[in-house]
Amino acid sequence: MNKVYTKSSLLIADDYVRIVVGGRGSYVEFSTEQIIKDNIVIPADQAFRLLDSNVYYDEYRTKDISNVKIYFQKRLVSYADYKVGMWYISVNDVKIENPLDVLFDN
Repeated sequence: MNKVYTKSSLLIADDYVRIVVGGRGSYVEFSTEQIIKDNIVIPADQAFRLLDSNVYYDEYRTKDISNVKIYFQKRLVSYADYKVGMWYISVNDVKIENPLDVLFDN
């Protein structure tokens, strides 16, 4: 397992699925089971996304000083291989425990 933390050391995921490289940068992909939901929150100004079927993602933030943006993907996009029902965080916003383990899993 490769635990994922914010830069201020809040645990936000027990593991991750893959790194997705797209037109807007590189993102870590997570399943719902991997996200530590007690450590994230929906900002009040983003709650509208939960009921809007036209938005591409729901926005969450971490409950720490890092305030990391977390996307829950709701629709497909053309600029990256994001999957509906998966979670995404910029690789620039996190620390991954044992990141080289991914290279040797096969």
